[in-house]
Amino acid sequence: VIAPDWRGFGERRLGGNLSPRDSCNVLFTKGMLFGVNLLTLNVWDAMQSVTYLQSRPEVDPDRIGCVGLSYGGTMTLFTTAMDERIKCAVVSCYLNSFRAFALGRGNFCGAQIPPGLLADGDISDVACLIGPRPLLVESGIRDTGFPIEASRAAAAVVRRCYQVAGIPERFDVDEFDAGHQWSGRKAYDWLEKWL
Repeated sequence: VIAPDWRGFGERRLGGNLSPRDSCNVLFTKGMLFGVNLLTLNVWDAMQSVTYLQSRPEVDPDRIGCVGLSYGGTMTLFTTAMDERIKCAVVSCYLNSFRAFALGRGNFCGAQIPPGLLADGDISDVACLIGPRPLLVESGIRDTGFPIEASRAAAAVVRRCYQVAGIPERFDVDEFDAGHQWSGRKAYDWLEKWL
């Protein structure tokens, strides 16, 4: 298991704490000055983590899964979409729409920004890129940051993609009666089944 601190978080705040502003947004702005995107850098780090895991003798390189809650869900979704070495994913409390949680509620920071995405699609479209690999989505009915109606709409888009691809059994949703937290009700069995 690797559980990294992403750039802008934990031990990798990278000087973002020098300002009274949100360090995530400060680092995003600093990166833009150099033409680099914070989300891209974090996905790159995640992909290098997979490379490291696959180099370990105790790891089966063909059984790599990715799991994350909140920003961990962001990282799980984008990394799994980009890296086919990840064979199964659980995205918790993130699948939604930028219009609902970011533009509508302001519940986001610079580490979550893929520049220009809304010109062509949304988070659900990125999630569709995970197929045909198995994807489980957890959504809290009372999550105040990620409105459940938008989570349901995004999940419907992804479900349709998996149906059209002829693999509906490889996508599932765990909608649970709680807020912005990990459920795990289906996740452990999901990982056991597909890895």
